Order: sequence, then structure tokens, then C-alpha cells
Amino acid sequence: MWFGCRLPERHRSAESHEAVKLATGMLSVLAALVLGLLIASVKNAFDTTDAQIRQFATNLILLNQTLTDYGPETAEARKMLRHYTVLALADNWPDDKASPLKIEDVEAGKLLDKVRATVLRLPDDSRNRGALRADAASLIENVLKTRMLLIERSESSINPLFLEILVAWITLIFVSFGYTAPRNTTVMTSFVLSAAALAACIFLIVEMDTPFEGEITVSSRPMRSALAHMTPAPDPAMPAR
Repeated sequence: MWFGCRLPERHRSAESHEAVKLATGMLSVLAALVLGLLIASVKNAFDTTDAQIRQFATNLILLNQTLTDYGPETAEARKMLRHYTVLALADNWPDDKASPLKIEDVEAGKLLDKVRATVLRLPDDSRNRGALRADAASLIENVLKTRMLLIERSESSINPLFLEILVAWITLIFVSFGYTAPRNTTVMTSFVLSAAALAACIFLIVEMDTPFEGEITVSSRPMRSALAHMTPAPDPAMPAR
């Protein structure tokens, strides 16, 4: 706006304004299209990750229950499964927001591998136990696959250069607005509010693109529910401490 009113008269003619409006309209349509596609893409990916977390937690609960039904021989495997769930919660949803995330925790992964090895070693000496062993083997395979999918999805999928180009387009649009707009409080306020709305839009895109870190993350409630199912209930006959 400061620059526009200081241009020579021939650069502020009606024909110049009309040409700038045409160029701005084309750029605005392009930026709006890219913003819409980005929002739809990251929202779909965020929802997919959230659904995978819920499925992951469900498989952990079912695996724990299947091992419980198999018999006392699986006590160690269930203990390792519960320990893994505790580590997964601490790694991906730390209580201290300043703590770094450990999406691909090697030690936690080894626990799941040990659970898998234990399940495969279980004897199928009866029809019922054979069915439970097969179910447990299928569930641990699904858990391992979903874990790797979640690890791959934890990284940002948007190239920073892409966002920089988009911000440059939006900046040019506002420059063109200032070129033709009068200098008054109403115009300035509308520009500030519009810029804030677009900044919030880009903020949402960046936040949802990293579902395990930032201000907007997938919920930890399914994993906490899984941990609650794995924690044995206190014996009512025992006195409370």
C-alpha cells in the first residue's frame, strides 16, 4: 500500500489496475485450488492415521485376551505386551511436551518381536488351543504391520519448498491488493484478518501433516484403553493400601 501510492501516474491508471486484477484473479484461483487440495490430503491422511491407531489398540486388546484364554503359559508374553504398550504411550504421547518423540523405539520393537516368537512356539496340543494360537499369530502379525505403517506415516509428507512457493503466491496476492486499495482503517483491518485466516489455514495443514507432534495430534485414548484392558483388576478380597 505504501509503494502503490508512490508509483508514477502511468502505473496507476485504470488499465494498469485492470491488468493487475486479472493477474491476481488467476493467481488467487491457483492458490485456492492448491490450499483446498492440501487440506483435503492432510485431513484424509490424519484421519487414516487415527483409524490405524484405533485398529492397532484393538488388535493389542484382542491379542492380550487371546493369550489369556490360551492359558498361564502366556503370562510372560502378556507381560511383554503390556510393557510395550506402556513404552508406546510414553514414546508417542509423552507427559512432558518438551520430551522428544521416539516413534521408532528399537527396544519397544524388540518386545513385540519376542511376543511373536513366543506365540509361534506355543504348542497346539488341542483343537481349542490350536485355534487360539492361530488367532494370536494372526493378531501379532497385524500389530507388527500396523506399527511399521504408523512409523512411516509419522514423518511430514509435504516438501517445505512447496509451502514456501504457496506462501510466495499468497504474498503476491496481498501485494496486488495493496496496489489498488485505498489507505484507511477498514481496508487495513480486512487485510490483517484475511492474512490471519490464511495463516491459520497453513498452520492447520502443517500441524495435521505430523499427526504425532505439535498442537494437533491423534488421540492417545485408544492406547490408554488398551493398557487398561491389560492391567489386571485388583483382587476385591485384598485390603486397599
